[in-house]
Amino acid sequence: MWVLSTERAELHFFASPEEVPGGYAALSHVWDQKELSFQDLRRIQSKCAKRFTKKGRNPRNFVSEKIRRCCELAASHGYKWVWIDTCCIDKTSSAELSEAINSMFRYYSLAGICYGYLRDVSDLSTITESVWFRRGWTLQELVAPRSFLFLSRTWQALRSRADFSERLEESIGIPGAVLRLEVSYADFSIAQRMSWFGERQTTRLEDEAYCLLGLFDIHMPPLYGEGRNAFRRLQEEIMKQSADTTLFAWDAPWLEDHLRSCLLAPSPSAFKGRDIVYTPPRCLEEVAPNDSTLTLVDNDMTFSIAPDGILAYILIITRGDETYGDLYWSAGDGSGQVLLRLEADSTGQARSSRRPSYRVCFSKDNRSRLRWEEKLSAESPGPYSSWQTVLLRHRPSPHWFPYGSGSMVAGRSVHSDLHLASASTPL
Repeated sequence: MWVLSTERAELHFFASPEEVPGGYAALSHVWDQKELSFQDLRRIQSKCAKRFTKKGRNPRNFVSEKIRRCCELAASHGYKWVWIDTCCIDKTSSAELSEAINSMFRYYSLAGICYGYLRDVSDLSTITESVWFRRGWTLQELVAPRSFLFLSRTWQALRSRADFSERLEESIGIPGAVLRLEVSYADFSIAQRMSWFGERQTTRLEDEAYCLLGLFDIHMPPLYGEGRNAFRRLQEEIMKQSADTTLFAWDAPWLEDHLRSCLLAPSPSAFKGRDIVYTPPRCLEEVAPNDSTLTLVDNDMTFSIAPDGILAYILIITRGDETYGDLYWSAGDGSGQVLLRLEADSTGQARSSRRPSYRVCFSKDNRSRLRWEEKLSAESPGPYSSWQTVLLRHRPSPHWFPYGSGSMVAGRSVHSDLHLASASTPL
């Protein structure tokens, strides 16, 4: 990784974050319209070395105010090195850009301290109104670091992340215990972590997926130009590596019907289930005849990607004329279970699959894909349940998502500030 020396703002390379001597600080910020790039700092460094051969001029005096102030602050805290995403990544190299995107969470998590520079905040009273909290990339930058300090527009220290944990939990939904490092973000379900994205925005559609890689410990190559297909790829990678089925526990009543019937979510903003958790299915089985001792035996669900959906071995519950998939979701407070609404799919493709085929449906009254239950009633017409291998269809039309410079959600075009891979980034 490349880091800046805080004394001279010169670029230096180290093979890994762990090899940076004495550790390093990191900056989290919203990009301005003009930011100095890796090449800009190289040129400044070269000019200062050539023109003044005796002692040379300090390149730190010729960089932007943001870089200079960050270097000065980190130096005052005893750090000789600082990492800033705008200028410490050579974005002309597709290989280096890919490595940086996949390593970003790690870079922040290994920083000795991360400074959250809020360019639009003057004092504590308006801190949560900053555009910084509406940017996709800042989610991981808030969660990953061990130590985090918020800074005002004049580079004055406001307070630490831990000091604001309760206020942030109330305003953006990330548990205060995570922000205080009392529990790990990985202890929360996939649906819960996805819900932390909230209404954040990214300039490029693809970055809705790429900015979440570290939060789910996923590595995959970025492919700018694939649009929201990137988020589908992310979900498929999560599905391959995690048994947590809350990946499918999203709900978005404002979406058009053909989008809500898909098993995979169109965007992280569709996850609202901050209280949905996954409890692995287990059943009681007698060890031997006439033996009162019982043992817990796993009954594992399985999922695999098929051309027209996902082939799943799950518990299907039939209740009168209603059908549900029990993916072992429940409310985090233990108050009840959550089921996925299904309906039989009678399309030609479904019949040719030779498997029972379902698609996700929704309630006519509240347009929800999910059904919350205190418990399933045994009253007539009682529920019938069985483990089945079924096809859960989720592939919509190839044009199910719009492409463009901004996200399009329910007909609303949204744009955000510049970030790591802006529209002008050469790949």
